[in-house]
Amino acid sequence: MKKKYFLILSILTIGTTNAQSTNDILTLLIQKGFIKQNEADSIRANYITKEKPTLKDKSFQVDLQLKNRFEYRDGYGNLPTNTSVPAAFVNQRSRLTLNYQHGNSLNAIISFQDARIWGSHDPRGLDGTIQLFEGYIEPAITQNFSIRLGRQRIMLDNQRLFAENEWRINGNAHDAINFRYNKGKLSSELIGAFNQTSEHFFGTDFTPTELSLTPGNATPSTWSNYKALAVHFLKYNINPNFTATSIIAADGFQSKTNPEKILWRFTYGGRIEYSSGRWYSTISGYLQSGRNNNDKTINAWYLQPEIKYTLPNSIAIRLGAEIFSGDNGTIENVDHNFVPLYGVAHLFNGFMDFFTKFPTDLNNSGLVNPYLFIAKSFNPKLEISSNSHLFFTQRTAVTLSNQELTKFMGYEHDLLIRYKPNHYSNLEAGFSFALPTETMTAIKKSGEESKIPTWAYVQAKFTPRLFKTTYN
Repeated sequence: MKKKYFLILSILTIGTTNAQSTNDILTLLIQKGFIKQNEADSIRANYITKEKPTLKDKSFQVDLQLKNRFEYRDGYGNLPTNTSVPAAFVNQRSRLTLNYQHGNSLNAIISFQDARIWGSHDPRGLDGTIQLFEGYIEPAITQNFSIRLGRQRIMLDNQRLFAENEWRINGNAHDAINFRYNKGKLSSELIGAFNQTSEHFFGTDFTPTELSLTPGNATPSTWSNYKALAVHFLKYNINPNFTATSIIAADGFQSKTNPEKILWRFTYGGRIEYSSGRWYSTISGYLQSGRNNNDKTINAWYLQPEIKYTLPNSIAIRLGAEIFSGDNGTIENVDHNFVPLYGVAHLFNGFMDFFTKFPTDLNNSGLVNPYLFIAKSFNPKLEISSNSHLFFTQRTAVTLSNQELTKFMGYEHDLLIRYKPNHYSNLEAGFSFALPTETMTAIKKSGEESKIPTWAYVQAKFTPRLFKTTYN
């Protein structure tokens, strides 16, 4: 018997060396009477098991991001005066991301970053600025359902309400738990967060007292954030042309008079997208209710219609408007000012960021922002865009002296050139100017109507992958 199987294995070895089919060899052995059919099936199964390579289902990769931006500011965010002088500086983000994946069952990310203005820290000093940008683990419960736990970016839909704030030098992340479901046409995220400043023995008082130094504020100051957050995001691809999304969010802030009381603000609505050929259109709308941080009733709304057409010569034209409800400059018993939560304003309301803090930057008067974006792609590497914005208050603002202001606040134009020489490099240059009116200077409570705000920047961003390996 041993001699018989030694002969069989020898023939199999020779056969595979000569690139002959294993099945053909076993068939020949059966015909010659060396083995029976059941013995051949057993040998075949054993042979396939031994020869089958072990799949490498674990991966580890390291990604680097370096971003430097030179800015010239003479009206960015704030209107210039007759005595103000331009500002110039270079900021830098250095981010290192470690990503471990175990097939489809586990995903984990640790991301560290250093965000600074050139010269803002003594290079000989001992006060480091490394911070944790992201740090989460995401086990898969089923093939379509996973739970992401830890510090993470929350980017929902078009990022109008929840964004990573990529333009901001240090970005934005949340300490949260995210239940994620994706299957076919449907994707859903259910997010929850609860913030505390320390491990309390009693009570849940959330009153941050630690001073925070940010790139936008050279003087350390106290900060605030929501105490609790609950968000549900749903996206459904109805058909190849229609997509519907919805966001229901509740963010709660601690009462100024009772640390155990949470004032909840509710935001709910969604967006519909339609695309066909060269045409694209969308409309989104949201309502806000609940209580603001001064414990006043909220009754606010938001609307954004937009159409886009792409010409055969790679010119894309976008025409739309953003409308934020507001008050006439003073909040009475009901707050009508819509706040776009934790979204990005830079991509929607102009690169000069006149309106990023809602409703403060609008003096409680709301915003109507018609826009026209024209972008030309010369090739996959080079693109130029020209963006125009008109700014109006949504309500007629009334000054403290009972003077009614006209609604028109001004015009802004943004010019952007983007060049991507390769897959990990992105070079940008931008120039913006604005034509403010007396209403804008009154709304912003600063600046001179006769001064033309200008702003320019040059940015280099590199995102190379330093290392990737797969293993068992």
